[in-house]
Amino acid sequence: MSRNRYKASIGTTMVLLGLAQAGWGVMGNDQLFAALGLGYAAIGLGYLWTEVCTAE
Repeated sequence: MSRNRYKASIGTTMVLLGLAQAGWGVMGNDQLFAALGLGYAAIGLGYLWTEVCTAE
């Protein structure tokens, strides 16, 4: 697996896990858990942007 593909899979997994956590938090009426999930998804998006999209 190439290095960029590996980094893209890590970032994508972070985003998906964060969104899943946010969904579970919303369904369970736990706003803190949902907000932390959204934060984790945002970190994943930042990772994707810096490591995959802007990497040369």
